[in-house]
Amino acid sequence: MKALLHVLVIAIGGAGIFFSWQNNTKHKEQKDIYLAAVQDNVKLDADIRKAEKERADEQAGLATAKADYDEQVAALDAAVSTEKTMQRQLAEVEATLEEQSAQMANQKKLIDEATKILGPGVTLENIDQKIAEIEANKKDQTKKLEELTTLADGATKDVARNKTSIADLSARKAKRDEKIARNGKEAVITAVEADWGFVVIGAGSNTGFTPQTKLLVKRDGVLVGRVNPTSIEPSQTIAEIDRTSMALGATLQVGDRVILAVPATQ
Repeated sequence: MKALLHVLVIAIGGAGIFFSWQNNTKHKEQKDIYLAAVQDNVKLDADIRKAEKERADEQAGLATAKADYDEQVAALDAAVSTEKTMQRQLAEVEATLEEQSAQMANQKKLIDEATKILGPGVTLENIDQKIAEIEANKKDQTKKLEELTTLADGATKDVARNKTSIADLSARKAKRDEKIARNGKEAVITAVEADWGFVVIGAGSNTGFTPQTKLLVKRDGVLVGRVNPTSIEPSQTIAEIDRTSMALGATLQVGDRVILAVPATQ
């Protein structure tokens, strides 16, 4: 009889040790799952901040390109205005030259007549020097006009390149904004079937959900668990609850928020 009691005591003790070890193992597994979920949440927040920074960088790049474009347009306007001024001045010089040529022809006639009367002491040296100065001035004005024309052509090309750059930056910004908008979209759980292990989400293929989309469930900004889409319609999605991603005893509720687990990069 005593031997039987000893056997029972040993058996009961062994069972207690076994159940204690089993409970410790389950507790460790649940803790590991919780820690992994926390790490996923931290990574998701980091990815979102990265996307926001990239968007800010794109906006800064677009603002710089726009400033460069405005500067080039202003430079082109100034060059065109200067060109018009130079053309007007050249026209005035040419008109003056024609007028002075006519005057000089008349003066030469007068001087020739005066020379006949006054003798060889009268010459055309001063008149020739003035004509040479006018012609030199005309050449200088023509050279300046050619330089301004070259500058205006270069400014026009720079403006065209900047317009292309701005259009490219605008397209990239629109694409980035679209990706960030997709990443920032949230949906709401409209029904929970805990016994069957699935939920109904009030968003579907119109929102960009696919069978490969991984979804996180948050409540009051805190990660609750994960769900995986199994059936997707245009305006709603049925998703299987990933029980391994949830804390012990936690459940999903109607009204919980659903977001993308992996930010869109395409």
